[in-house]
Amino acid sequence: MIGFRIIEPGIATSVQDQGRPGYAHLGLGRSGAVDIIAAGVLNRALGNSEFAPVIETAGGLVVECVSRSLIATSNWTSPRLVAEGEKVRVSPEAGRQWAYLAVSGGFSGAPILGSLSADSMADLVAVDVSAGAELQVGTASIGPPTDLIASRPAQLEITLLPGPHLDRLGPSALSTLTSTNWVVENNSRVGVRLAGGLVELPVQSANGQSEPMIVGAVQIPPNGQPIVLGREHPVTGGYPVAAVVDDSGISAVLGARLGSSLRFRMK
Repeated sequence: MIGFRIIEPGIATSVQDQGRPGYAHLGLGRSGAVDIIAAGVLNRALGNSEFAPVIETAGGLVVECVSRSLIATSNWTSPRLVAEGEKVRVSPEAGRQWAYLAVSGGFSGAPILGSLSADSMADLVAVDVSAGAELQVGTASIGPPTDLIASRPAQLEITLLPGPHLDRLGPSALSTLTSTNWVVENNSRVGVRLAGGLVELPVQSANGQSEPMIVGAVQIPPNGQPIVLGREHPVTGGYPVAAVVDDSGISAVLGARLGSSLRFRMK
């Protein structure tokens, strides 16, 4: 069933679910919703599976409802029934970089390797979200919805685990990571670049042999400004990894808006 039509495609808009794990050995990353917790909250509010496909955007998305639907978005505090012909603008909540639109029953389409997630690194698009595209929705769930959608603070404290390349970094690397008030300078699906301090990096250690990478790895490039790898990170990399974000904080880091303040602590 056609549920929505794209009026304005917005910025970095795509359909995302939990991604496609298990293909890194073939050079294909997992992808999936950047802020998987935020997407899951909206899905649960509608009674969907936590990982039902949603629309992800950095802002500016406008859709027109084609069929009467129960939806939840990041910029509302509760689910809402929208009528045929009604237009909905989707914007991130305060302090967040990414916004989500979820519909009862989830968005549907033809999966690629078991997922509807778009992956710009691999040029995979299972569901078209360009202007004029019509989006299919699945059968409404019978799960119990919740009433309210919780928001999260812009000030974030994130737990880290020590990384595998501390021997390639200066002795103050971890203390710099945990004592600095970091600011999100850039945020894309590939990763989050932080500013506010410099992690000590001996010149001879700036690059190393390429190794497998994971989401949440805190890489230190030659300029000393940390990069937290995101959902579409390269599957290999040569910059030293100083730390890895604990699973509990990955969505918070990857979803943080430009200018947000981050603090790290070691587990």
